[in-house]
Amino acid sequence: MAERKTQLLVIGGGPGGYVAAMKSAMLGMEVTLVERDKVGGTCLNRGCIPTKAILHSAELYHQMQNSADTGITAENIRVDMAQVDRHKQKVVDTLVKGVEGLLRARKVTLVSGEAAFAGPNTVTVQKSDGSSEMIRAEKIILAAGSKPSAPPIPGIDGKNVITSTEALQVKELPESMIIIGGGVIGMEIGAAYSRFGVKICVIEALERILPPVDAEISAEYAKQIKGQMEIHTASRVEQITDRNGKKAVLYTSGGEKHEAIADKVLVCIGRQPDTAGLHLEKAGVKTERGAVIVDNDYKTNVPGIWCIGDANAKCMLAHAASAQGIAVAEQLAGKPCGINTDLVPSCIYTDPEIASVGMTEEQAKAAGIDYKVGRFPFRGNGRSLILGKGSGFVKIIGEKKYGEILGVHIIGPNATELIAECAVAMHLEACVEDLAETIHAHPTVSESIMEAAENFLGGSIHMI
Repeated sequence: MAERKTQLLVIGGGPGGYVAAMKSAMLGMEVTLVERDKVGGTCLNRGCIPTKAILHSAELYHQMQNSADTGITAENIRVDMAQVDRHKQKVVDTLVKGVEGLLRARKVTLVSGEAAFAGPNTVTVQKSDGSSEMIRAEKIILAAGSKPSAPPIPGIDGKNVITSTEALQVKELPESMIIIGGGVIGMEIGAAYSRFGVKICVIEALERILPPVDAEISAEYAKQIKGQMEIHTASRVEQITDRNGKKAVLYTSGGEKHEAIADKVLVCIGRQPDTAGLHLEKAGVKTERGAVIVDNDYKTNVPGIWCIGDANAKCMLAHAASAQGIAVAEQLAGKPCGINTDLVPSCIYTDPEIASVGMTEEQAKAAGIDYKVGRFPFRGNGRSLILGKGSGFVKIIGEKKYGEILGVHIIGPNATELIAECAVAMHLEACVEDLAETIHAHPTVSESIMEAAENFLGGSIHMI
């Protein structure tokens, strides 16, 4: 078996791992990165990027079908799903090659293969050609990522029952699809497929779709997509069976049994840490339900081993993993960790878009905080009306006495871009008054943030 020694070993080349590896190399460390598949991980290859590429194609198709009000008409508009898939893959491949080039430029050694611990500072890598390599490292960062959760539903392993990975391979579309799980992944894929003309039925076990989102935002989204998708909440799936060449999903709602039938079933009930194959027990690393246990500096219980990203299940978002990777790299260079985990923006790329940062109104209420809410509807914003997207609103939650910004929630046009301004404001400990007093360019969708802040203070000019 070949052997290698390195100052820092990073296991997993996703947005947490490759960022940690490059940042550490930039800070002067000798770094080896082990990745079993392609760099970029789930996010770049099977998650964030391909999903948004498909959503973009779906949105363009929808706009072309519904642009007559703006004076633009077209005939014989059709969807070429093979080209949609090629466009998606071109974006993915370009980004993968870019990351590979950056790793080479930073002089990070990339090893392809499946990593598993042989001891606290020793890892074996099983390569695709059957060979193996042993790597001894002074420091190790675990960035193993996550995988789709598979609930114990009879029939879940049957034909035409897919996960998000298969759903993003879109050369052909079914006529109908049942989505089990009304969370972020399910609703994003449902949004794209429904725009392409697929009949979508969503079955969610909890009382509302998008359960982590502020309840008012979730209710607004459910209202706006009414008619686009069939939604069943507070419904528990019991079984998946075959029925005359289709899939039948038996579910219980309100104490009664129901059945939905479609060509395919997409199981989207969340993700779980992908740590089983690492043999963490050989290193003595403690886990809880598959997630690696870490402290506030992302240190595990074993000295010299850190864990970032989905594998620690602290905040399962790509940008959170990257931020954790940078923090650990700087920590290894003798700098403080420096992440405010309360200010991680969350974005949902449906139509309408949803974005948030900070506390929901439910969390502020549960914490016993004396708070106020400022809102501004996009129907009062000129740029939004020009875009034909006057539905939705900006919602600012602030501490009542001093106006500290506790949370911002947006549903509407460009929400995923607008939220950055709010995150910066909160990071700088700005107050709602600061947002109101900041001059925003006109006409822009971002003016709605200023207007919501003015509404919080009691003086929004463009809202009664």
